[in-house]
Amino acid sequence: MTCPDCRQEELVQSRENIRYTESGLPYVTLNNILVERCPACGNTLVNIPKMEQLHRLLANIVIKKSGRLEPFEITFLRKSLGWSKADFARNMHVRPSQVSHWESEHKPSLMGEANELLLRSLVDHNRQIENYFDEMANLSLSPQPHGQRRVAISHSHKGWVADEAA
Repeated sequence: MTCPDCRQEELVQSRENIRYTESGLPYVTLNNILVERCPACGNTLVNIPKMEQLHRLLANIVIKKSGRLEPFEITFLRKSLGWSKADFARNMHVRPSQVSHWESEHKPSLMGEANELLLRSLVDHNRQIENYFDEMANLSLSPQPHGQRRVAISHSHKGWVADEAA
């Protein structure tokens, strides 16, 4: 395939590990991803297959993590549900300004434990909560800085899988 920008050179293919910050989650690395580069103009094309499956896996990793949700994780989960901030506020039974406070990187306010459990449950729509007290007891909500969190994800013929316990 020739470069779509300069149309002068054949693209050079390689397999690489890439940081996937476009997801909104700063700790995600995708392993063994096809990357094509143009030697003439430097254009880079990254081929990420099965995006819907990848984002579902990421959402499952986020909802199962221990510790409180970070503002960027709340934003990611809201978007994974396909909701605007207004939709999110309506479904969480809060004012739209509350959603802005939860998602604020500069002055975030912690989402209450009940709301956090509700959000995690909404994302994990395949599992119904039968006993809220047991769910709250099993959910570790102690703070855990995201700087210590790393998630590596690989794609194979079987689809997307997390390489490490997340």
